[in-house]
Amino acid sequence: MASKKNTSSATTFAKLIWSNILRAQYLNGVTDQQMSELLGVTTRTLYNYRHDPSSVTVKQLQAVIESFGMEPETLFRA
Repeated sequence: MASKKNTSSATTFAKLIWSNILRAQYLNGVTDQQMSELLGVTTRTLYNYRHDPSSVTVKQLQAVIESFGMEPETLFRA
């Protein structure tokens, strides 16, 4: 049962991070095509991230942070 809770917490955390990435994408006027290029993925993979963001890599997070001029902690704010 504990592992199920950990998985749920990890999923919730990934969704929080992805929500903040989407907010930054919107605020910066970045299209899905541009975002997929930034992350080095197809637009289909970008779509999949919206439903299961747990496979976004640290390297991709770093690319978002650098491209949007964000402070890293911005990704973790609720």
